[in-house]
Amino acid sequence: QTVMLLLRAEGVHSCPQVMWTMFRRTVSEIAGADDDLVLLCGVAVGYEREGAVRLRTGRAEMTETVRFIGT
Repeated sequence: QTVMLLLRAEGVHSCPQVMWTMFRRTVSEIAGADDDLVLLCGVAVGYEREGAVRLRTGRAEMTETVRFIGT
């Protein structure tokens, strides 16, 4: 979120994405995540195209897609 806000302050847009992280094992160890969890992260960065069609897709409930560790 902080990175996305800093980008916006500079006039650049961003969009959170999903991708396989190269450091899954390291992050899992630090976060204390079980081996059966998959950790994902990604952000698309660029400039807004004026006049582009804005699409809004449906969203799954957070309880379906997120598991908080250590709370």
